[in-house]
Order: sequence, then structure tokens, then C-alpha cells
Amino acid sequence: MAADTEAHHVRADNETLFLLGNGPSLRDIDLRSLEPHATLGMNAAYRYWRAINWRPTYYACLDTVVGISHKDEISALIREAGPNAIEKFLLRRNLIEALGASADTDKVENFDALRPQSELLAVDPITTGSHAALWAISEGYSQVVLLGVDGRYREIVDGAQRKEGIELEIVEAGENPNYFFDGYQQPGDRYNIPNPRPDLHLSAWRQSALRIENLNARILNANKASAIQFFDFVDLNAFLSTGCKPLHATEAIKIDDDSVSAKKKRKSEFPPNGRLMARLLLVTLIIFLIAIVSISASLIHAGIILAGLSGLMMFGLFSRRQINHSITRRVAQNALSDEIEFELRRQLAIAKKQKALKA
Repeated sequence: MAADTEAHHVRADNETLFLLGNGPSLRDIDLRSLEPHATLGMNAAYRYWRAINWRPTYYACLDTVVGISHKDEISALIREAGPNAIEKFLLRRNLIEALGASADTDKVENFDALRPQSELLAVDPITTGSHAALWAISEGYSQVVLLGVDGRYREIVDGAQRKEGIELEIVEAGENPNYFFDGYQQPGDRYNIPNPRPDLHLSAWRQSALRIENLNARILNANKASAIQFFDFVDLNAFLSTGCKPLHATEAIKIDDDSVSAKKKRKSEFPPNGRLMARLLLVTLIIFLIAIVSISASLIHAGIILAGLSGLMMFGLFSRRQINHSITRRVAQNALSDEIEFELRRQLAIAKKQKALKA
């Protein structure tokens, strides 16, 4: 559908979902103006929603550290009832386990169980924004409009303290330019550095753009100043009313696609220790050539020994490659089996709870 934007205007309809990032640009948007349409909010924005007595249609939190840090408040959101309550929660397994019985409801979807079954969600790297957008498309929304997805972060804000690895904790209130309202992060909150490797968020959005390129769906960005330049831009007010013609994205996705494919191809040629394996293969071939020369020079005994040595090395290289691939496959299969088992137990608990409520 992305190509269709060249031919006609686009307009909000009943297949439109507004994805609410938490960047500063969301400050200028009245969330109530979006109410005729589906919305998806994420992470710690619930603090603002409570202040204005508003809820999105869906909620997502895919950061394993942020989820645990906000476990109690997410549990409270799940337990809310009424016409304005959030309909579905897209969460990671570690949070679902930590939530216990409060996650035993059809409102909670296990991202880690969905991902192995969905080519759409198999994009790497995982970020809450990019994969919430892909999940929305998998739910049937043909237009996902990004609001507050600015893609510009101060990696370590005032009042943050480093913990283990890439984890940070807010230890005191300070200036935080990353979010659309004061108090988004509060003392005690734990989270990961936004980009633990360079341009992680940009990479996630780029891969998402590639993944939906041939689908009957599109992602649009309503913030022209966003660093996420992989999607066509729309004016929000016009999009909500009479419609508008999108401005073309500025990044060349196909070029990135080719480079990504090339990188994947190169990575797939060798197991994890690819450089070492390549060097060993070269040494093996050199030994084999020396063996041939030795035999031709009547140094038969030395040639046979060298030929045998090169044969053993080739066998070792092949065996190691097969073992690496077998281990990788087995780990993936075990992980999938574990997710399926966990989700089956959870669905059984949900069924029992529903049966008890009906009794």
C-alpha cells in the first residue's frame, strides 16, 4: 500500500491506528482528538493518561527492564474495567510471569509467544515502538500513524545512574528532554540506555519499513522533524479531517535493504567464529597443496602424512560447522517449545478463571 500514497490523498478511517511514542513532539497533540480512532500507548506514559483521565485502546511494553520496573502500575491498568479501559496489552514473557494471576486474562498478549509464529514480528532489533506498529498491522490495521516518535534521545539524562550492563536508574529528578511531559521518569524507575548500540532505534524502524514494503498496509509519520525518515509524512490535522497527500520519505529504504541482505549473506557463510574458520580453511588448503607437491617430488611419505592431516582438518571444520548449526537449531527449538508450553499453561489458567466467574 505504500506505493498507493503517490496516487491519492490519505485520510484517517476505521483501519487507522495512532501509535503514541513518548517524544517531546507529542506535547502539542490533544489525545482526545484521536478518540474516534484506535490508539496504542506505551511504557510509562500511563502517568500522563491518569492525569487527564484518558486511556489508549492498546498498551505495549517490550523492554524487559522497563516492564519489571513498572510491574505494579501495569497490573493496575490490566485490572481496570469499564468502557475506557485498555483492551489489549502486548507484553514480554518475563513481565507476564512477574505479574502472576493479573496477567491471566485474554487482554494480555505474550509477545515472545507471538514472535516465533509471525514473520512480521521477526524483525531485529526489538524496540517497543517498531514492534508495536508491526503488531498493529498484524491485528488488521492498514494505516499506522506515528505520533511522538521523534527518534532523538539524550542517552543519559540528569538524575540517572548507571547500574548493571546497559541498565540505568533514575535516582533523582532532573531535566529530561526525551519525553513529552515532566515526570515521565521518576526516582526508582529502571530502564535501558535508549541506544545501547549506535542507532538501534533507527535500525528497528528501518527494518520495519522493509518488512511491510510489500504488504497492503502503511506506516505514516506525523512529525516531519522526526529522525525516523523511512515513512511518508502527513499533516495530522488534515489527515484527521479532509485528508492530505503524504510527503515522501527521505531515506532510500531499498538501498538499505540491499546492504542488509549482503550483510546477512556474509554472516550466513560462516558459523559464529567465521574469521577463525576461514583462516583454518586457508591453512588446510595450503597443507593440501604442499602434500600434492611433496608427492609429485617423490616425497611420498611426507605427502601422504600432509594429505591425511589436511583431510582430518577438513573433516574437523565440517563437523564443527554442523555442530554449530545443530546447536543453534536445537536452542531455537527448545526456546520455542518453552514459549508454547508457558503460553498453554497461561491459557489454561485463563480458561479456569473464566469458568469460575461463570459458575
